[in-house]
Amino acid sequence: MAEHFKGWAESEIFSKTSVPLETPFFVRLDGWRFRALAEHIGAEKPFDEKFAQCLVSSSKTLFEKGFSPTLVYVVSDELNILFDGEAPFNGRVEKIDSVVPSLVSSAFSLQLQRFFGKTVVVAFDSRIIVAPSIEKISGYLSWRQTNAWRNHNNAYAYWLFRKMGYKPPEIAKKLKGMKAEELHEMLLEHGVNLAETPPWQRRGILIYKEPYQKRIANQSVTRWKITERWDIPIFSSEEGTKLIREVFEWIKQKRRT
Repeated sequence: MAEHFKGWAESEIFSKTSVPLETPFFVRLDGWRFRALAEHIGAEKPFDEKFAQCLVSSSKTLFEKGFSPTLVYVVSDELNILFDGEAPFNGRVEKIDSVVPSLVSSAFSLQLQRFFGKTVVVAFDSRIIVAPSIEKISGYLSWRQTNAWRNHNNAYAYWLFRKMGYKPPEIAKKLKGMKAEELHEMLLEHGVNLAETPPWQRRGILIYKEPYQKRIANQSVTRWKITERWDIPIFSSEEGTKLIREVFEWIKQKRRT
């Protein structure tokens, strides 16, 4: 019987694929068919703060379940989870790309039930992006944030066209042919200033652990709390670069304690 099953382990063709040890990497989770999901639960258009809170709460589950990400960048319907030095499952790609999205999906389903009162089946796809230096990490975050700004603008324009009676295929053609300046001007004429929408819609939300001091038995001790920032700076700016480096310093400090 043993001979009959011999060789099946070797047939798991990606089971030994791993991220190089001590190499920082992102796990990016993207919501599967989230536009239809938003319609089903009755989320506000083009952005819903409760929906964003569901994503944030699901991200915090990773910290609470001991995965120890360095940070999570939440934007649109995606979670960008950075691991630096403490890769789960020894960096095994198959395990990371299955367990992490499964955990977030189940947590997100529970949060939707809590905030929207709907029981729904949710799924995220997953991919791994290696970012071997803090410069690469900053560059990746800036890229996702730039993409978020473009999606933010298109989302406001899309739902304005929907209100004007256009059908989705017609809207797709109109948006494809519009320059950024034209899109901004059109929305401004209808009372939407894209530069003054809530910061989390334009730039995303950052989640990380930071230290604080607590008095215990007449002495000050360092404790750690999960922080969610809904007003983050532009990552490519001096302030944004400073924030990323600060988070890294806190992580180093936590590992020393």
